[in-house]
Amino acid sequence: MAARLADRLGVARDEAFVGRTAELAAFQAALAGAPGSHPVWYLYGPGGIGKSMLLRRFAVLARDTGRIVVQVDCTGIDPSPAGFTAAAYAALNGAPAVLLVDTFERCQGLESWLRDRFLPRVPEGVVVVIASQHAPDREWDADLGWSGVLRVAALGGLPRDAATELLDRRGVAPELWDAVLRFAGGHPLALNLSAAVAVGDHDAATAWAPTPDVVATLLHQLVGDVPSAQHRLALETCSHALTTTEGLLRAVVGEPAADLFAWLRRLPFVESDQDGVVPHDVVRSVLDTDLRWRDPHGYQVMHARVAAHLLQRARAASGDAVLPAVRSVYHILQDSPIMAPFALRHGGGSVFPDEVLPADRDTLLRIVREAGDDDGLVDFWLHRQPAAFDVYRHSRDGIIAGFQVTLRLTAADPDEIAADPVVAAVWAHAASAPPRSGEHILLTRFSYPLPEHLRGAVRDLMHVRTLQWWIRSQRLAWSFLTLADDAVGVAEFIDHLPIRPRPTVDGRPYDLYAHDWRAVPLDMWADRVTAWPLTGPASTETTTSTRPGGTVRPASARTVLPRPAFDAAVRSALRHLGHPVELRGNPLVRSKLVADVAHGSLVDPAEALRAVLVEVARSMSTDPRDAKLHRVLVATYLSGTTTQDAAAARLGLAATTYKRHLRGAVDRMCELLWLREV
Repeated sequence: MAARLADRLGVARDEAFVGRTAELAAFQAALAGAPGSHPVWYLYGPGGIGKSMLLRRFAVLARDTGRIVVQVDCTGIDPSPAGFTAAAYAALNGAPAVLLVDTFERCQGLESWLRDRFLPRVPEGVVVVIASQHAPDREWDADLGWSGVLRVAALGGLPRDAATELLDRRGVAPELWDAVLRFAGGHPLALNLSAAVAVGDHDAATAWAPTPDVVATLLHQLVGDVPSAQHRLALETCSHALTTTEGLLRAVVGEPAADLFAWLRRLPFVESDQDGVVPHDVVRSVLDTDLRWRDPHGYQVMHARVAAHLLQRARAASGDAVLPAVRSVYHILQDSPIMAPFALRHGGGSVFPDEVLPADRDTLLRIVREAGDDDGLVDFWLHRQPAAFDVYRHSRDGIIAGFQVTLRLTAADPDEIAADPVVAAVWAHAASAPPRSGEHILLTRFSYPLPEHLRGAVRDLMHVRTLQWWIRSQRLAWSFLTLADDAVGVAEFIDHLPIRPRPTVDGRPYDLYAHDWRAVPLDMWADRVTAWPLTGPASTETTTSTRPGGTVRPASARTVLPRPAFDAAVRSALRHLGHPVELRGNPLVRSKLVADVAHGSLVDPAEALRAVLVEVARSMSTDPRDAKLHRVLVATYLSGTTTQDAAAARLGLAATTYKRHLRGAVDRMCELLWLREV
């Protein structure tokens, strides 16, 4: 009965095995003693990645060739030289054997002994495979004798085709594959556990999500016990960010960041690269999913702290560091069901952005025509603003894989308005709050990602570049987007409102969306989009801001005033300086001018406005050219309620002279305040 059950289990495992073609080929070459093959193989990877399954497959292949197979599971042996030798002794007796050592991390302290004492005793022709969660130490590299004998390989996740084959064999409906892969990646254990939940679930479609039981099982298998709550927060931060530096960790956990960062680097499922530390995809998914379910508020606080740090880093970056820094911001913005379909999971590095060259013109126009569009407008803007064109080239050969046009508009040009109805619609909408001196508008006018197999990579890079313009543009007044139908839901997420009526070009209506960056500046915008995963969309009037202390306060959209309305509001505020009710109704209380003073506090907006006016008026006293104007302001507005006649008498000025000085003082106040506003 036991033998029949074992046979049945073996058949089931064989049927469940997918992929790993390169590893199987290398092992078969070692069995055959082929030139260039390695008799000793050190295989490592995180828990659940499929090491044990691969070793079982190796055992089948070895037995098929007549080899004796010696299997050692370090979980069940005495972790000592004697205990290991006893378990593996059959591989030392001279017969052609294969020694398969699983869960070597349980005996990792034996690594030096294994390298220096045990393996040299293995007879010629024996093939040894050691599987561990930990990479081998550097001593193997230091001994040149191992260079032609040892093969070291990190076992990664399954490629997409093998992962979908696994899901298909498990009976998961094809419409669920993308949702399962977004969570599990190519991790075999995560795929199998997810498949057990998803099988037969034909109604979930892309809304499928792993159950808490699946997440808990994977946490136990992949992560195990964590030393403290701070260690867990460090791990959750690492799993949330694209890459984690010690600086990012300090923004979340504070002073223990250095010790916690060193701990992260030692974890078997965390890798280091030039930008920081990166967890394996399935660990990232599991930890992020668990925290969001277990502690929604804690998740939002951590999310906001990470976002604030990354935003600051992207603003300050320069040179080659800009694009990676912006990509890190874009990564956490993908933490939403709306953005999930646009998240790049594969293909990174296959294309790169470049400036347009004169020789590219024919290719760009051909791309437009092949998409069924008129190339006239693209040609118009290519001559008008060539710097607005980003082309995306294949990394392999430099051939154009797509392009995007982001126009910079500073003034309403009659020729541009007449040529392009979308630009006309932009200026018509912006007329309510036009760009002020030195400000500009960015319009993402055309996007052509192609071909199909690279569309995800091109579109992902287009999104990153668009985010780059928003984060790093100086004096950006408005951004406008023309979006394809499949991206319309993204507009609400990124706080861009639809423009109605829709502009029409050659009988085709375009979806156009707008955001006023003076009304909702970058920090407030980031608060909105980073809060979305838990709180949903913010209203057009207010959002909630999660600060490092974990407090949540309302943040109102700012009022954007053209210069004449701004000056009128300043004059009204000066007249009502001692009347809080009237000041609260002044449009300046929702301007950038006052928001900068009240930022992060609960100051009464009327008091904040009064403080700004008093501070700017007093600053005039330090400039000899403005000193007499300052005295007029003090006598008229800053010394309590009075009449202009009384103020003139107090200053010893004739009425006409006083009024001239007062006009000059108020004009100077308006100028100084405007400079702060813009």
